[in-house]
Amino acid sequence: MLNELIGAGVLGATGAFGAYWYLKFRTVLPAESALRVSKRSFQDFTAFTRETMERAYAPEQAEHYGDITNYYLIKFHKAFPDSSMLVFEKQEGQWKLVNYLKHFKVEPKLLTSYKWSAFDRSSAEGELLRFDDVRTGDYQGVAELFSVFDIKSVLMCPFKPAAGAAERLIVFGASSAASFDAAQPYLRFVASQLTSISKVSDKVFTLKKETEHLKEEVNAVVKELDVAGSRLIQRARERKALYEVVTKVTGPEQDPQGGCAAILNIVAKMVEADVVACLLFDETKGELVVSTGSFGIPDSERMLYSIPVSNHASASVRTFLTRKPFITADAQNDPDVLTRYAKLWEIHSLMIVPISLHDRIIGVMRVGSRRQDFFTPDQLEFLTIIADELAIIIEMVTLYGNLSRTAEELAQLNRLKDDFLATVSHELKTPLTTIKGFVSVILSGEVGPLNEQQHNFLTVTDQSVNRLTNLISNLLDLSRLNGKVEMEFQKVDLAELVRSSVSTIQLKARESKVSIANSTSKVLPHVQADTRWITQVIDNLLINAIKYAGAGANVLVSGTDKGEAVVICVEDNGPGIPAEEQKMVFDKFYRGRTSANQVPGTGLGLAISKSVVEKHGGKIWVESKPGKGAKFFFALPVSKK
Repeated sequence: MLNELIGAGVLGATGAFGAYWYLKFRTVLPAESALRVSKRSFQDFTAFTRETMERAYAPEQAEHYGDITNYYLIKFHKAFPDSSMLVFEKQEGQWKLVNYLKHFKVEPKLLTSYKWSAFDRSSAEGELLRFDDVRTGDYQGVAELFSVFDIKSVLMCPFKPAAGAAERLIVFGASSAASFDAAQPYLRFVASQLTSISKVSDKVFTLKKETEHLKEEVNAVVKELDVAGSRLIQRARERKALYEVVTKVTGPEQDPQGGCAAILNIVAKMVEADVVACLLFDETKGELVVSTGSFGIPDSERMLYSIPVSNHASASVRTFLTRKPFITADAQNDPDVLTRYAKLWEIHSLMIVPISLHDRIIGVMRVGSRRQDFFTPDQLEFLTIIADELAIIIEMVTLYGNLSRTAEELAQLNRLKDDFLATVSHELKTPLTTIKGFVSVILSGEVGPLNEQQHNFLTVTDQSVNRLTNLISNLLDLSRLNGKVEMEFQKVDLAELVRSSVSTIQLKARESKVSIANSTSKVLPHVQADTRWITQVIDNLLINAIKYAGAGANVLVSGTDKGEAVVICVEDNGPGIPAEEQKMVFDKFYRGRTSANQVPGTGLGLAISKSVVEKHGGKIWVESKPGKGAKFFFALPVSKK
């Protein structure tokens, strides 16, 4: 009995041992092997994605996108060396081969058209398609190409380049479908990466193009302003010189000879001349004689220049007789000049202008420089003015007041120009810097695929571009309004325009912590207006109220029927406008003294609004008391039946 029990135990243990190893070899070991393969595959895929993402970048030019596609195909092919990678692009309704990667029997031609209904289906559905055996089915259009690459099984995945670009497909081909399960995540990843890079690049290209366009427009505006500023400065210098002439001549000395010397010194300084002399007509001798006080000519040499008016070979004599100014680039080699006098004082560039007192000619002024081709026609014109002033010393006293006022006006214009340039430079600096910063981050490849951070960068960049666009738009609007802008007048419901503007501005008001309300009557008479321009007027007044009223303020918009006109009022309870500034708020580029450094802007909004309202036959005005807010009104005539 004991032996039987021992035999049964041994038999049971042997059976259990056999069952254990059976299960081990049949189930556990294959599962462990599959797990190791799965882990290795996951590690390989992770390494592939990490390596490609580290090298990913947004191309600087559209044509570089093909290089990026080729880079991804090479990495993909490295992971599956026995496969074939083909890229098709839809051009003019045809699918054309634009790239491929693998050894082939016969080199295929790029841009050759192929037809397969699966191409269109995959592109339209945006889904990955799998064909385990392409030897059966509607694939005849690519049969020859597949045979070149020994492709019997196909994975097909579309990727979407940026808007406007051609549709594309990646075809993963193999001699069998055994590797498809492993290849699918790689194929989807590559397609999504190429799609993301294309979209980011397209946005970057657009921003770069817009930025360059804006830079060109701004540079053109600044260049025009620089030219205008240079003219203003030149005119101011001329007026200043005339003012100094008047001061010297009409000063306490009352000395004509001293006054003449002072004028000649001023002329020499103004035109950077080496010699300036007055040749006055001596009626007793019939000669032109150098007067005292000449600049650059010692008194000991003054008497060396004396010429009869009968000597027509002299340019000074011809100017005296004809009263026509004369200019030459090189007097020492000009046959129209007596060269011995030019050589005597080492003069090359020469200007001569007549000095007239009413209808009587009394002499000429000679201005010389030792440099060739130095003087300009503008300087000759200025010299003519100086000569006239020199001849009418008595009348200069009367001109003094007028010249002073003119000089002040020119100075004011110059200050406005400087303020404008400073404002434009300040407003453009931050947006351009922002654009450059974030675009540089994207182009450097530090961000990688388009994610939330990149999206935020592009959003900020877009906002900066909008600021520049708004600034340039204001400048262009002002330019058009100063010219002959075409207004598209039609019957307009002002109440509806106000409601639309208030709705649009609500978000900005909430961001600024300002409450905005509309109490405009729902029924107001129609007016004849240009919808676009009047909407801009309403928006300008609302935005100004939000900006200057400050956080916590209330803004109220109202509209009233006044019989012959409709009046719109934008009212705030902000700090108000000082009385001395109210008459200037509608001037171009004017900004309040207290808020100029606190509230961003260019001082163009109210100027544009005033011009628009006046072109509609209306009127715009402001009512305000310091500390009690401000009310901006504009009235437009009611449309006649």
